[in-house]
Amino acid sequence: MTSFNYVILLIFVFIAYMAIVDPNINEYLTLIFKIIRINTERMLWMIRLHPYNPITNLIMKLKYDKIAKELEKEFLERGN
Repeated sequence: MTSFNYVILLIFVFIAYMAIVDPNINEYLTLIFKIIRINTERMLWMIRLHPYNPITNLIMKLKYDKIAKELEKEFLERGN
């Protein structure tokens, strides 16, 4: 194993030891992981809904074009 693996293992063992000794560490770790999950979800929503994102703009343009074609077809059918 490399020294990096030993450092990661040492950190994990230390956190596990602290979690066993102090029950507040479990709650703290749970909250930290929730914060990480919420921040990643927030970042993904910000990327998806940003007005200058070309991918989402293309997807919405295709969606609106499809709706416009359906409405035009329906309008022509009712007009005759």
